[in-house]
Amino acid sequence: MSPEGATGTPVQGRFVVNARIRFRRPVAALVAVAAMSLAAAWPIAAQQGEPPSAIVSGEPTAVSRLEPATLVVNNRTIVTFHAELLGFLPTGRVRAAERRIEDLLATADGRELAVQEAPGGFLLTLGGRGLFMITPADVDELGGERLEDVARAAAASLDLALRERLEARDAKRMTRAVGAAVGSTALFLVAILLLRRVYRWLRERLKDLAEAWAGRASVWGLTVVGPDEIIAMLRRLVLLGTGILALVAAYGWLVFVLELFPYTRPWGEELGSFLLGTVKLVLATTVGWVPGLAVVAVIFVVVRFITRLVTVFFQAVEQGKADLPEAVVETAQPTRRIVVALLWVFGVVMAYPYLPGSRSEAFKGISVFIGLMISLGASGVVGQFLSGLVTMYSRALRPGDYVRIGDDEGVVLSLGMLSTKIRTNKREEINIPNSVLVNSATKNYTRQAGEDGVILYTSVTIGYDTPWRQVHAMLVEAARRTEGLRPAPPPFVNQTALSDFYVEYQLNAHLERPERRPRTLAALHANIQDVFNEHGVQILSPHYEADPPAKVWVPKERWYAPPATPPEEG
Repeated sequence: MSPEGATGTPVQGRFVVNARIRFRRPVAALVAVAAMSLAAAWPIAAQQGEPPSAIVSGEPTAVSRLEPATLVVNNRTIVTFHAELLGFLPTGRVRAAERRIEDLLATADGRELAVQEAPGGFLLTLGGRGLFMITPADVDELGGERLEDVARAAAASLDLALRERLEARDAKRMTRAVGAAVGSTALFLVAILLLRRVYRWLRERLKDLAEAWAGRASVWGLTVVGPDEIIAMLRRLVLLGTGILALVAAYGWLVFVLELFPYTRPWGEELGSFLLGTVKLVLATTVGWVPGLAVVAVIFVVVRFITRLVTVFFQAVEQGKADLPEAVVETAQPTRRIVVALLWVFGVVMAYPYLPGSRSEAFKGISVFIGLMISLGASGVVGQFLSGLVTMYSRALRPGDYVRIGDDEGVVLSLGMLSTKIRTNKREEINIPNSVLVNSATKNYTRQAGEDGVILYTSVTIGYDTPWRQVHAMLVEAARRTEGLRPAPPPFVNQTALSDFYVEYQLNAHLERPERRPRTLAALHANIQDVFNEHGVQILSPHYEADPPAKVWVPKERWYAPPATPPEEG
């Protein structure tokens, strides 16, 4: 029976938790608690190495020596003690409570488990005899705990542990639990076998499905792949799905079996709570991400819309549909790229705070790490980027121009932010870094061509015995015969040097198409030789030492002489 003035609340099992008990005589209750504590003082103090005088006198132990101790009954946590009581350290309080519970359970039969409010805390009793005391020092008030709530929770946990102990002694109930465990294990094995059969059936079905997909023009909009690659990919997906189902089934089976037996039931409850807590956390986190992701989506749509407007505008400028200066038209493409890049950077900066996990320390650490990697490894890229801007805004080149960069000559294919591509007359595609382009001299044969065409020039050296007017006329005649040179403005000849042994003449003519410069120059050289041979004038290039005994020129009848036939072998 409970003490006088107690009121009880019935619970399941043989034990009753009395949560709202108030002593009418506090002094008597205090004396009872002190007597109960002193009765167990000597053996507990001896185990802890504390002298009996310290317990009787109640001299406090240093707070730094106190460590929390948890009372566990039948593998179930009841309460955690954080402070000493009447000289008992937390570990001593746990041992005394365990001993009293074991002693009382040996004689308790249908007695009430009650929690009573007493001076200095709450006392848990079984059949009117005290088990342990919970004091305010055992409660984490800063963490939001309340003494009364902790006492009620301890009483409920102890009541459940005691009922589970009685359940463990019931042979019929344990037999049913063993049968349920065996049945659930059999069902689990059957489920694993079914999953294995399903996996094998899907693997066979994937062959036909992969062959059907491989015959199409594309798979999900991607480049066509062979059946073997599709089968390997789908098999991995099926294996992953069946593996996840098998793990979920194993987890559920383990939780169910552990909860069948009283001693392992706390473990099963913890596993089940962990799974449910994880699922709830994932769902709550996902739902919490929805507003931020919605804002990110809105920012993405707005930035994409603005970038499309900017792209349409600059494309109109590039195509000459807008009445703007030529300098603006030529720099429209790099300006469009810069504006679009800045818009996307602005969008990322605006969306960053709304990204899931952007405020976590891990996310910040990854961001710093990526920024450090970019800053250390992108110095060369930044230099190429700036060189590309210099090239584009200087308007030295543009796609379609025929240029000479160093030893490379060809048509400009594209101007990139990092490099420039040109195609030579031998169909070679050369990628030139922009930093090299900025530091090299560039000849543009197209930019100044205009209506007159760019000038193509070549030089010959002729002896002083040939009249210079005749040389001028022969060179002009060779230019007139050359295909790809414009008749107007007419070609002209300059005498660039009067050397010791010969005169240097330079022929200048206007090209029709700058990209055909090598072929036109080759044809011009051939025509110069033909005209000079027709008139019996020898070309003294590259060196002249003395007059030869005969004229060094090729008669016309030998211009088209067939090659000599090699002698037959043997």
